[in-house]
Amino acid sequence: MLLLALVLLEPGRTLYSQNSQPPRPLARHWTETQAETLWRARYTNCDYGYYVLLDKGVVGHDTLPPSPNHGFTVPLPDVGRTSPASADDQRFVSVDASYDMWEDKSLAGAVSEKEHDAKDAGGLPRNIVHKATKLAGLRAIRSTVESTTAKGTVVDVRVVAERSGIVYTISLHTSQQYLSVDDAQFKRILSGFRLLKLPLGECSNG
Repeated sequence: MLLLALVLLEPGRTLYSQNSQPPRPLARHWTETQAETLWRARYTNCDYGYYVLLDKGVVGHDTLPPSPNHGFTVPLPDVGRTSPASADDQRFVSVDASYDMWEDKSLAGAVSEKEHDAKDAGGLPRNIVHKATKLAGLRAIRSTVESTTAKGTVVDVRVVAERSGIVYTISLHTSQQYLSVDDAQFKRILSGFRLLKLPLGECSNG
């Protein structure tokens, strides 16, 4: 017993062998404010099977629990902003996942419904472009909708993909004036999108 005590107290000694490492604490990538959940470095969604790697300094804005957890928003141009995101923001990137509840159970149908949402938000669509693309290896459609509003030309870009009844949507809402600079941030968030294996089993929204 005395020998064991001396080993434990000897300077520089550890209970771990030379070939092992102490267990790493689980990283927590979110904090809660009075109004929102803020994500940094990585957003994880175990409910819909995906995560998004965020560039250094980028803050994702999400709802507080127990509200449904679908995704997050990054206000533009200040991607590091920590004051609450607002429905009145004129420029933003959003990431969303929801179960396909529409009558047309197809990718094209999901894209059409998303475009109807843009119409309901105001503005007269004058140019709609569809392009086949990929999202984390899934077949996807990129749609670009230009709408004329009282404040000028608004541009909505969406990449929509579907897997196992889940529709993944990454959106950019901006003005024609700032489309080039905001599209660069949109592409960075797109490149950070990853899928988790289904069924999820053990998963942590850390």
